[in-house]
Amino acid sequence: MLVSQFTKECLGAASAVAASLECRFGTSYAASDIVMTAGADSAMNAFMDAVLEPEDEVVAFAPCGQMYRALVEDRGARLVEVPLDEETRMPDFVALECMLTSRTKLAIVSAPSDPDATAYPEAVADGIAGALFRAQRAFGRTILLLADEAQRDMANDGVQNPWWPAFYRNTAVVHSSDVSASVAGEPASYVALTPEMAGRGDVVAGVRRALREANAAYEPAMAPRVTVLPSAAASPVPFAARFAS
Repeated sequence: MLVSQFTKECLGAASAVAASLECRFGTSYAASDIVMTAGADSAMNAFMDAVLEPEDEVVAFAPCGQMYRALVEDRGARLVEVPLDEETRMPDFVALECMLTSRTKLAIVSAPSDPDATAYPEAVADGIAGALFRAQRAFGRTILLLADEAQRDMANDGVQNPWWPAFYRNTAVVHSSDVSASVAGEPASYVALTPEMAGRGDVVAGVRRALREANAAYEPAMAPRVTVLPSAAASPVPFAARFAS
């Protein structure tokens, strides 16, 4: 079977991303878990197309970017915004538990939170993951988590953002290097699906189909540059599917 140069470069870029993520965070991704995209917006759009259906509900956390609402409502779904706890200025977990329903399909977290660049402590990530896990069991429905990490490396005071796949197995990470690495025009952009994600194969196929339908062209010239992705983190987080279902 002949493999085009375009395909080879995509596979090479995905392999480099997978190796970088495993080295930095301890999550054992394969190239097949990574879908390269033409920017963070392209990745978000494709993921939403792949997983959302009309009448689904999507949970997001205040302060919530309006882009999320537009992406959700364009697909006939409903966005539910979890308020902040007035004392801690972190998500209100009581409200979160009440807002998760049998229609909940997806939760979106921004790392760091938008627009104030606040990193969630690990206890907050644990709390969100625990609430999603309990809702999955209660309603008998897979709930996905989308971590928007386009600006992961820009948290205030150099605080490390939680690595969401270490807290919740059904996590997809969207990342683009054009902001944090200052490589506008040649970003290493991708969707990374946790290997243990329920229905991962269907989601990967859906994301790729959405990209094709949107005619989102991957930039082949970027592929060789992906190999310079960071290879280590200050505090690598071992992968642990704490709430594996």
